[in-house]
Amino acid sequence: MKNKIVIFNIIIIALSLIAVFASGISINKNSHYEEAEKEIIRLTEIYAANYDDKITENVPKGIRVTVIDDTFKVIADSEDDSVVGSFHTNREEIEKALSGTPEVIKRYSSSLKKDLVYYALKVNTGSSYVFVRVAIPVESVNEYTTKTVPIMILVLAAALVISFAASIFATNELIKPIKSIKYGLMSVNEGNFEKINADSYDKEVNDVISEINGIGEKLQSSIKKESDDRNKLDYILNNVSDGIIVISEDKTINLINNVAKEIFGISVAEGKNYSVLTENAAFNDSVSEFLKDGKNGCFQTEIDGKYYMVSLKNLEKGFKIVVLSDVTAMKNGEVMRSEFFANASHELKTPLTAIKGFNEIISLKTKEEETKELSFKIDGQITRLINLINDMLKLSELEAEKEPVKEKVDLVKVAAEVKENLSALSDKKDITVTVEGEGTVEMEKEHAEELVKNLMENAVRYNNNGGYVKATVKSYGGKVIFTVEDNGIGIEEKDLNRIFERFYRVNKSRSRETGGTGLGLSIVKHVCSLYSADLEIKSGLGAGTTIKVIFNG
Repeated sequence: MKNKIVIFNIIIIALSLIAVFASGISINKNSHYEEAEKEIIRLTEIYAANYDDKITENVPKGIRVTVIDDTFKVIADSEDDSVVGSFHTNREEIEKALSGTPEVIKRYSSSLKKDLVYYALKVNTGSSYVFVRVAIPVESVNEYTTKTVPIMILVLAAALVISFAASIFATNELIKPIKSIKYGLMSVNEGNFEKINADSYDKEVNDVISEINGIGEKLQSSIKKESDDRNKLDYILNNVSDGIIVISEDKTINLINNVAKEIFGISVAEGKNYSVLTENAAFNDSVSEFLKDGKNGCFQTEIDGKYYMVSLKNLEKGFKIVVLSDVTAMKNGEVMRSEFFANASHELKTPLTAIKGFNEIISLKTKEEETKELSFKIDGQITRLINLINDMLKLSELEAEKEPVKEKVDLVKVAAEVKENLSALSDKKDITVTVEGEGTVEMEKEHAEELVKNLMENAVRYNNNGGYVKATVKSYGGKVIFTVEDNGIGIEEKDLNRIFERFYRVNKSRSRETGGTGLGLSIVKHVCSLYSADLEIKSGLGAGTTIKVIFNG
């Protein structure tokens, strides 16, 4: 091994010689450039000191003298008359001379078709000034370098040949054990590790092979365990009922199980952008927004006639997981329940209307006060039932998720009409109702009326005598905000998360007294959902309630 190290040292020396020669060339070249810079500065100073109209005449070969006036126009040149009359406004040496900091510049001359070294000085001519510029070819600077390069190349070539021969000789013995180590490591990677024979003449190499054998056995065991774990994970992922997709930071699919492949009808997706899964714009837009802002969430989508609840969640190391759960059966059940709900409500409405009419006839024809009183109570309950059925029908229509026929609706005008319709109830309780602001939204007018009516009617019904209700519409930043504020009985904090549930009542006896159906706020929530409007509520027991509906444009 020591002999081999000596040989490698010889190779390093050869490489060092190459570096020394290269450095010598560079140093000599720089030295000649420095001499050239001194020479061109000296020549320019001489020409500038002796400036006259004939300065460009009789200039020695290899030196170029150019005179440029104060407008940067060439007025004389010792080698190229074609440049006379042209402008040199962008020449660095002229700009340096003009600023009072002359500097040697190396540049290719487009007129002479070769590299030159330039230097210029500003010369006052009395009423104005000119620039005297001198240039010499770079070839004269490189002359020494050109002569010495062939000799250096020959010396370097000889050193390289000797070094190459030495390296071939030295590596012959090293290659054998290294090849054994290579094949041993390849067998580890393939999962069928075999021990490497430690039969080298060098003890150090044999020791290394023994260490590799030990590491190889451990790696073989770890790879087998990892492979078993991966197979278990794949088995689990491919046998769960949900579709699972893992997306990396660069938006490519890192993992996808068989269920997800079946959902999207794709066989190979790993390593591709998530957009290859489907052309469903709603799905792609939702996933894109999730990848952008990183907020966990969920949404419902339809793919090939089936409905899926899609859950989005962040994982460690920048991975994102998308889980698709088939909710088609649940969705179909909801549709069936909604249809039954609507049909039953519609069927109940007809006999109730008839009963209400018969009751009114009885009330008009009877002369008994007790019968009239009972008829009045029956009328109140029937009216309540009809209102309840009407709200059930409205809620059923909203849940059908039909595309609304949008038009521009003035919310202030709608609120004013609702105020007028509620005047009997508000006057009875001595409640002041005000409407102010301005704002127009695009939605179905009937939906706007239902939303405004339910919010304002609740504010009146659940208010104290002598209270107030303020309906306000504001527009800014592309949003329209409809706010209903009252100073009524308010809602306890524990009930705030449930008041938008259908038939949920904070105070059942109070709700019955006021004539509420328990569906008003549920209708409001569905209208907001239909138009992607945000719903905010602020309330406290005895402190009134403020509800905001924010239309995002």
